[in-house]
Amino acid sequence: MKMLRDDSFHPVRARQRLALTLLCLLLSCSTRTPEEPTGNRGTYEPPTTPMLVIDNFRSAVIEKNSQNFMLCLADPSRSRYPYLFEPSAEAGARFQAVFASWSITKEQQAFLSMIARLPSDQNLGLEFENSNIAFASPDSTVWVSDYILTAQLGIASLPTVLNGTLVFSITPEVSGLWSISRWSDAKRPTDTVESTWSLLKAQLSN
Repeated sequence: MKMLRDDSFHPVRARQRLALTLLCLLLSCSTRTPEEPTGNRGTYEPPTTPMLVIDNFRSAVIEKNSQNFMLCLADPSRSRYPYLFEPSAEAGARFQAVFASWSITKEQQAFLSMIARLPSDQNLGLEFENSNIAFASPDSTVWVSDYILTAQLGIASLPTVLNGTLVFSITPEVSGLWSISRWSDAKRPTDTVESTWSLLKAQLSN
């Protein structure tokens, strides 16, 4: 008597059925579209040179990006150099108590306050003019520039356009990246009225 062969156990056909089953499973599963990352990272490039710090700084201000703004400034957790802000002579004398205790934390608070006061449909503007490198070495670069900061914050005692001359001392961090360890502000010789960034910081610190 002949035994009937059960083809269901044939190895080739078993593999074919397995492949067909897997294909059906794959077709029945829909692929989820990857979600966009949350938050605005803004325009920021690892500052491997002092000039990239300047580019990042301007972009952070224009884009109202506090995270990138703070990355441009020397922080004790990253830098061998402490951060120091030197206000204009006029603002320093007028707001002596404010700037006597100025710190990296105060800098962040002032920037966040500036963004908060800005109407949602308004942007910040920052232009640099007459820029030059006053000093450069492997351990430090001193960059000097006139600036025009446009900030319509609705503060009656401040103009919407601020002008002055800033000096950035840009130094390397432990990682090899660069950041601003000293920021000096001054009124331009041609300006008859004080309208520097220092005045804005003093107003925003209250």
